Amino acid sequence: MAAASCVFLSRLVTRRASVVGLLRNNGCTRKDITFTLPRHVSSSSWLSQAKKEWDRRCKETRPTFSPTPGIEPWTGYLRLEVTYEKVDGMKFTVKGKEGDNLLDIAVNNDLDLEGFGACEGTLACSTCHLIFKKEDFDLIEEPCTDEELDMLDLAYGLTDTNRCVSLSGCGFLGVYVIGALDCLKMYSPRFLHSAVIAGASAGALLGASVVCDVPLKGVRNGFLRTAVEARKWKMGVFTPGFKFEDYLNAGLESLPSDAHIRASGRLYVSVTRVHDMSNVIFSEWESRDDLIQTLRCSCFILGFSGIHPPKLYGERYMDGGYTNKQPVVGSNNISISPYSGYADISPKEHHSLGQLKWANHGMNLSYANVVRLYRTLMPPPPYVLNQYYHYGYTDTLHFLRKFRKLRRQR
Repeated sequence: MAAASCVFLSRLVTRRASVVGLLRNNGCTRKDITFTLPRHVSSSSWLSQAKKEWDRRCKETRPTFSPTPGIEPWTGYLRLEVTYEKVDGMKFTVKGKEGDNLLDIAVNNDLDLEGFGACEGTLACSTCHLIFKKEDFDLIEEPCTDEELDMLDLAYGLTDTNRCVSLSGCGFLGVYVIGALDCLKMYSPRFLHSAVIAGASAGALLGASVVCDVPLKGVRNGFLRTAVEARKWKMGVFTPGFKFEDYLNAGLESLPSDAHIRASGRLYVSVTRVHDMSNVIFSEWESRDDLIQTLRCSCFILGFSGIHPPKLYGERYMDGGYTNKQPVVGSNNISISPYSGYADISPKEHHSLGQLKWANHGMNLSYANVVRLYRTLMPPPPYVLNQYYHYGYTDTLHFLRKFRKLRRQR
């Protein structure tokens, strides 16, 4: 009996000390509020009732009392305000506490965000992802895993600090670039879905196909058909009777009616102004006809296409490869070229006599590049062009593997 009384008294002291400590921590003294210990009540139940009583009486006796701004009085967690903004501009500002993630805050506040948290935080999709400034992203210590990069590749409209894909002017060797684009579309679609495309000559045609969602398989078949027809003439495309413009116009007709809308701000076409031989890059168009005429100018080679360059906005322009064969926009770009040299995606050679840079395009001085330059305007048999397509595909695959390895190491 004595032992039981001692236990009861010790619990009583503990209860009273807990309540007094609670009051002192929140700005009240023992004189402010007094409590009467009820009989036959459990410790947890009594403390809960004491806390409710303190809430009520503290408001009455100390009206100026308020907890530390931003701090929850009972948990000590920092309170935060988070603003969610939808695509249509609607904003939701809600409160969360330190330790919550963005999904928890959205769920706890019952926000109307379609698709957000659909996988319940299991990271089974790429709907929810963050976009950082480059300087902020570089501060992240944990590297991206292969699984994370593969998942991000599936995100719609993914951006990567204003990436530009630069396509070199290359004539019939555009099939190499088509192979590279097909590989990017298969293994890293963010390169094409969110990047701007810059190109000259054949590169501009392929860039227009990408931004306008023209199937690249059909574009590739167009290159092969034109090559087959050109090979029927003794001097190839330079034969006076061969009308290259007819084949070019047939390809341009595949562009959709809203091509100028899709291309504006995302496609950058390099052309050469005839009267002063200066480079001009167009990226905005008022109509589909303006876009098509710009592409005609970018592909016009004297003697190859005719002797009178086409006009655009009152000026005569011709192939952009004369002054800017590998146009780039911004500092973060991926360049593609069928000639071995400076481009990020290009054939690799171990031996060369040196390097040549001309019109913003660099290449190795090698026998292989001499052959490639000849085949640019004098097409080889279709099976050889198909080999170039596969070279472009495999070279791009090697680049992606190396690129991801470097990102993991960083």
